[in-house]
Amino acid sequence: MMSLGKTEPFPDDIFYAVFEIDDNVERQKYIEALRNVAREKKRFTEFNNIFRQYQLDYMQRMKQDGNRTRFTGQPVELSCGEWTADDLGVRTTRFDRNFQPVPVMACSHPLLPVEILKNVDTSEERITLAYFKSAAWQTITVDRSVCANTNRIVDALSQYGIEVTSDNAKNLVRYISDCVGCNPAALDPKRSINRLGWIGRAFTPYEADIRYEGDPEYEAVFKNVRESGDFGIWKKLCARLRENLQLRLMMAASFASVLLEPVGALPFVLQVWGESGTCKTVALMVCMSVWGNPRLGGLVKTMNMTRNAIMRHAAFLCSIPFAGDELQTIKDKWQGNFDQLIYQITEGVDRGRAKLHGGVEDTRTWKNSFIFTGEEPITKANSGGGSKNRVIEMALDGSLMEDGHYVSGIVQENYGFAGREFVEHIQGMEKSVLVEQYRELFEALCRLDTTDKQAMAMACLLLADRLASSLFFPGEPPVGMSEAGRYLQSVKDVDVAERAYQAVLNWAAKNPVRFEDPKDPSSPNKGEVWGKIERNEKRMTEVLVVNRDVLQGFLEQNRYDYTAVVRKWAEKERLIRNSQGKFIHQTKVYGIKSSYVKLALPEGDDSVDSNGFLIIDEVQETLPFI
Repeated sequence: MMSLGKTEPFPDDIFYAVFEIDDNVERQKYIEALRNVAREKKRFTEFNNIFRQYQLDYMQRMKQDGNRTRFTGQPVELSCGEWTADDLGVRTTRFDRNFQPVPVMACSHPLLPVEILKNVDTSEERITLAYFKSAAWQTITVDRSVCANTNRIVDALSQYGIEVTSDNAKNLVRYISDCVGCNPAALDPKRSINRLGWIGRAFTPYEADIRYEGDPEYEAVFKNVRESGDFGIWKKLCARLRENLQLRLMMAASFASVLLEPVGALPFVLQVWGESGTCKTVALMVCMSVWGNPRLGGLVKTMNMTRNAIMRHAAFLCSIPFAGDELQTIKDKWQGNFDQLIYQITEGVDRGRAKLHGGVEDTRTWKNSFIFTGEEPITKANSGGGSKNRVIEMALDGSLMEDGHYVSGIVQENYGFAGREFVEHIQGMEKSVLVEQYRELFEALCRLDTTDKQAMAMACLLLADRLASSLFFPGEPPVGMSEAGRYLQSVKDVDVAERAYQAVLNWAAKNPVRFEDPKDPSSPNKGEVWGKIERNEKRMTEVLVVNRDVLQGFLEQNRYDYTAVVRKWAEKERLIRNSQGKFIHQTKVYGIKSSYVKLALPEGDDSVDSNGFLIIDEVQETLPFI
C-alpha cells in the first residue's frame, strides 16, 4: 500500500487481513497504520468508506457462513453467524463509528436454541433454550415473543439462573435470532399441542408427531393418558361390572365424550347421586380407566375446585371426559344452585381473558362429557329449563358393585387400552356412517316424551355403548330404549313455566286459608288474603285469583322469573287475560280492589305412576344392534 498511487484501487487483501487478526490490540494497530498511509496519500475518506463496506460484507458473510457453536456436550451444533459460542460463553466483536473494535457479550455461559414448537390450534410458536449451568445442561421453553423483547427476556430467563441483565439482553436477543435464522433445517418448527383430544382426524396423545407443550400443572394428567397392565384383565372385570345398568351408562358417557365432535353434539352432564357407600368414586375410576390411570387427583378430580380451575381443566381435556367426584363439596361456592355451573360447562366456551402484556387470549373451548358424582341431585325443582335439559341424572338404586376395594386395585393396574382402540375405531369409520347411526338413535329418542337436548345426550350414550360392546364385549345385548328412557327428563320436567305453574298450585294447596273470606265467621282466616278461587263460566273451569305482588314474591323467592313464566302461561292458556288482552286484572277480592293474576286450574288428574311421575308411551324398540 506504500507504493499505491492516487488513483489505484485499494487492494482487497489489506482489508481481509483486518478480519484475520484475532488479537484486538494487534488488529487496531494494523487499522491505524492503514489509516495513516491513506491520510498521507490524501485518500483517508475514501479508505474509510470502503472499509465500512468491507465490514458490512464481512458481517453478512458471517451470518451465512459464519461460526458454529462449540459447546462441550451441546445438544445440537448450530451455525451462529458472527458469534463465537464456546465454553467461555457467547460473544462477538463489532466496530463503532470510528472503526474501533468493541467486544460484545451475549451470555457468559453456554446457551443455544434447540427446538421450536408450533401450536396446531393457535399457530403460535414457543422456543426451547438449552443452557449449561451448575455443571449440567438444562432446558427451558418460552414464548417466541419472550426472546424478541429485551425487557421480557430478562424477566423470563433470569429467574432460571440464565445470566441475562439489562446490559446484555439486547445482544442475547440478537444471538438467539441469528441462530434461528441461520438454521432453518435444524430448527424447523415441530407440531405441538397444549391439550388433549381431537385435532381434525388426529387425536392426542395418540399422535407420535405432535408434542405436548402446555402448562406444567397439566403435564401429569397428560402423561396419565396411556396404557398399562393387561387389557384382558380389564375387559374381564368390566364385562361383569356392566351387568349393572347404571355403571354401564356411566362407562357409555366416558366413551361418548370422544363422539361429540365427530357427530356434532353438545357437551352434556351425567350425574350419579346417592348415599355414601354405594361405590360412586370407584365407578368413576372404572369409567376413567378407559383412557388411562384413574387415580384420584389425576384423571379423577375432586370437585373442590375454583370456577376458573374447572373451566381450565375442561379446556385441557377438550375431548376426554371430565370426571368430578363429590359434587356437594362445592355446594356453598355456588349458593346451593348449580345452574350457572351447568350452563358454563355445557356451553363449551370459556370466558375471554386479557393477556398480561396486552391483547386477548385465545378463547378456550371444549367438547366433552362431564361425569359427576354426589349425594344429591345437581338440579333442583326450580332449576332453569336449560340446566335440566343439559343433565342426565341417575339416582342410585343400590351399590354399583360388590367389592369396591378390589375393583379399585384392578383398574389402577390395568388401564388405557380401550380408549386408544375406541378412538382408532372411530378414525377408521366414515364420518357419514357414524353420524347416520347417531341420527337414528336421536330420532327414536325424540319420539319419547323428552326434549331434543336430552335425546342428543342419550343418543351419544347409546351409540358409544353399542360401539364399545361390539369392540370389547361381543355378544352383550344393547341397552334398550325403555331402559334408557327412564333417565330422560320429560318435556314437563324441563319446562320452567310448567314447573312454576305446578309450584304455584302446590303453594296454594298448602295455604288454602289465605284464599278464604276473612269476613266469613266460619273461616279461620284472620290474617293476610292472597286471593280467591272462583268459577269461570265461560271456560267452565275453576280459576285461582292471586294478588300479583304475592305471586311475584313467591316466584322470585323460588328463583322463577315472574315476567318470563307469566308470558309462557299466557301462551299455554294457563293464564286468563283481561278484556284488553293484558295479564293483570283490576278487580275486587272480598271487597278489596287490587291487581290480580287469574290462573286456570286443571280440570282432572293426569295418569301417574306410583312415584307420582307422568306415564308416557314407550317407543317400539326396532333399532338393530350397531
